[in-house]
Amino acid sequence: MLRSSKALKISILGGALLALAGCATPMDSQPPLYMKNPIQISESIERLELYSRPDGMSLSARDSEAVAGFLGGYAKFGDGPIYMNYPAHANPGVMQTRSVVQNIMGRIGMGGAPIQEGQYQSMPNSPSPVVISYRRLKALPKDCSLSSNLARTYNNQPWQEFGCSQNANLAAMVQDYRQFLEPYPMASPDMRRRMTVYDKYIKGESPASQLPPNQSISSTEDQ
Repeated sequence: MLRSSKALKISILGGALLALAGCATPMDSQPPLYMKNPIQISESIERLELYSRPDGMSLSARDSEAVAGFLGGYAKFGDGPIYMNYPAHANPGVMQTRSVVQNIMGRIGMGGAPIQEGQYQSMPNSPSPVVISYRRLKALPKDCSLSSNLARTYNNQPWQEFGCSQNANLAAMVQDYRQFLEPYPMASPDMRRRMTVYDKYIKGESPASQLPPNQSISSTEDQ
């Protein structure tokens, strides 16, 4: 009688566990890591203001290098033309700024860069700069501070900020953010190499390139 009672308890306990397992709510699968905390790219405007004296435009060596560095940023990251906007009430110094900037562009190898000129309203006899600008892409900063409880592991799912630091570091290391939007164009294939591989395939030979003897290492050689 004792054995029957113990067997009945075990049977009831097993049925209860099966019932709980059947009533458990399934967890939704997590999206891929790159979709969970994606890198967000936005367009920004890089802007440089150049003030000139009424009698002319003159840049020191330090200022000339600063302008060259700004224009070099356009050569690396710029999208579209360079915009040069002049004040409506321009003095001779303002008009000379254009030739100064073009001379710097020619010195750093940007003589053929497209320039779009315009004008903005300004007050007479007021210091108004020549505004040089261009568009570029930038990655938006990410807030990767932890707001989840890392001890909550019963559902076997990663926390909300999982992968955020990885994507933030990747965005900081990539120089050209256009790589996130579209791949680099592929170069034309080498037809001679293609025909060599195809001929070996037809003959039943290995299409792999031959390994130089000095790169062949076996497990029996002394290291």
